[in-house]
Amino acid sequence: MNQKVNSFDVFETAIVRIWAKPTDLFWELGNQLKQEGLIDVSPEAWQKMRVDAETNARRASAKGEVTLEQIYKQFLSCFNWSTNQLEQIMEKEIALELESLRPVPKIQQKIQSLQKQNSRIIYMSDMYLPKNVIQNFLVKNNVWAKDSKLYISSEIEASKATGELFPYCLKQELIKASDLVHIGDNLNSDVKQAKKQGIKVEPFTQTHLNRYEQLIADEQRLPLRFRSLLAGISRLTRLQSQQTDSNKQVIWETTASAIAPVLFGFVHWCLQEAQKKGIKRLYFVARDGQILHKIAEVICRNWNYDIDCRYLYGSRQAWNAPALQEIGETELTWIFNNTTFLSVDAVCERVNIKPTQIQDVLNRYGFSKAKWNINLDNEERERLKRVFVENEVVDIILATATTYRENAIGYFRQEQLDDGLPFAIVDVGWTGSSLRSFSKVLQSAGFYPQSGTHGFFFALEKRVKASTLDQLLAYFYDAEAPVKNRADTCQYRCLLELFVSADHGGTKEYDWNGDRYFPVLRYQKNEIAINWGLYVLHDAAVEFANQFTLNLTPQECSIDLFLKATDILIEEFVNNPSIQEAKTFGSFLMAEDQVEKTLYELAPAYTLIDCIKLITRGRHPHGNIWLPASLARTNPILRTFLNSKAVSMTHNIRVLGSRLRRNILSKQVSGTV
Repeated sequence: MNQKVNSFDVFETAIVRIWAKPTDLFWELGNQLKQEGLIDVSPEAWQKMRVDAETNARRASAKGEVTLEQIYKQFLSCFNWSTNQLEQIMEKEIALELESLRPVPKIQQKIQSLQKQNSRIIYMSDMYLPKNVIQNFLVKNNVWAKDSKLYISSEIEASKATGELFPYCLKQELIKASDLVHIGDNLNSDVKQAKKQGIKVEPFTQTHLNRYEQLIADEQRLPLRFRSLLAGISRLTRLQSQQTDSNKQVIWETTASAIAPVLFGFVHWCLQEAQKKGIKRLYFVARDGQILHKIAEVICRNWNYDIDCRYLYGSRQAWNAPALQEIGETELTWIFNNTTFLSVDAVCERVNIKPTQIQDVLNRYGFSKAKWNINLDNEERERLKRVFVENEVVDIILATATTYRENAIGYFRQEQLDDGLPFAIVDVGWTGSSLRSFSKVLQSAGFYPQSGTHGFFFALEKRVKASTLDQLLAYFYDAEAPVKNRADTCQYRCLLELFVSADHGGTKEYDWNGDRYFPVLRYQKNEIAINWGLYVLHDAAVEFANQFTLNLTPQECSIDLFLKATDILIEEFVNNPSIQEAKTFGSFLMAEDQVEKTLYELAPAYTLIDCIKLITRGRHPHGNIWLPASLARTNPILRTFLNSKAVSMTHNIRVLGSRLRRNILSKQVSGTV
């Protein structure tokens, strides 16, 4: 009985390039040759010439198979190269190939597993490079199996693409087609042609660019080197996944290709802005700052930024309440932030008091104890607001704020915010209200920076400041200088906040344990997010940052390029999620309220009742729905009622109906008078 033989395709199966497309490597070669004065044409022109040279050499070959030397002989009529120069340039291409190749982990593991089983392994490749060169590639990347054999089309003059290489290998190995299992990525060469021979095939297409990577690789507004390496490194990061759970695999892959480049661009901008402004320390504020801080540490380590990056525990809850020195319209705005669920208890918690402390006043306004934990309607919310401007309630709130402020100041001193080193705060967004409260606490402590507080944000829908000296800078979207489509993207702020979720609860306050100040967290472990796959997202984002910074320099990664890439990736993910992405990311549980009283699915599937409510009342299940993902998750029949035209039409009908009712009532009143 013949031993089973396992054959592996080489390029895009056992090993993969960091370049998005194989021919992009020719551009890089042309760039190097141009710099060294070996060619006098542009890298783009060289890339085309190199592709054409291979095509022409194949046409001139009897069987269509060529060697690297035959390809380069096509250039002799174009360039006045000596024999030594010709060999030097071919060696440069080989060296560049080796430099750009990486092992594919799943194939590497499969080969190692087969080796342990003493299985016979061979390799096949339709390639113009010499056998010893390709074998060296495999050895260097730890995917070469001892005592295996490599079959190269250019040497044998038979290829997988024509189907001729397979019978040649079967004959050499003295096996039947049924004894061979072939693994490869090309749907013609590795799959169709092998199956024609009766060979069992295990297609491996994970090395193909996914839709995010393809969009970047094809984007002509981005320089070729940047777009190719960005897409290629996204793919390389995606291939590092060791996930076995399908949902966690979706999280890893989507992060590698779409989310990680977006976060990386933001953090890179923060570091560049800090460097420009002479800022020596960045405080990445919890919880949004946790993954951003991890990415910053990678960038600083690999790109040598001399900036002290720290994680600072903080939140609206931890900063707004200690900053209170009066209760005016500004304070009432955040105290009564109009979330889907709002109760007496939730409002009290926002200012660190308990309903029992103001029970008499609550009773006077009709809020008995039985109503403290129920969701308030609009009239009740307005009535409750009047409770919070009563003098006795204001006095209790401000007295409480004093204690919380002292602990906040102690924590800030401990974190060296008072040492005079220029610093900035990093947060996702959206109005700067937390930074305003932060600045107020610093002012009351006496160590507010002379030049004001700097804040770096992903997006700002407006700016609120404690002082005109405060500087709030926005990376992706700034309402004061809006860019088309970005406002639409930022309406899904909860989706963007999912990208930067942390593994712990929100910071409620600060306390003293007799030795040091510490943050009091709402809960120590964010078990819901962790079980969803939060660490998978974090690990993929950090892996991308590491791969990217090891293969590019900061000088070739301008902020403008990352913003263009961010536009492409965010727009695709937000507006066109795959059904798998919609299910996985849409099932993430998020809280609208800073005290996290109620959790909602980010993109729930709409029920019939939800559809009726939307059509008749214009109400979604909650105020932060990621609608495109909800549509993807919703039953196709119900989905027809939720398309943008239908929703817009029913909205217009409701508006018209409301106007008609007002007109009728107005006429009735006039008639009565």
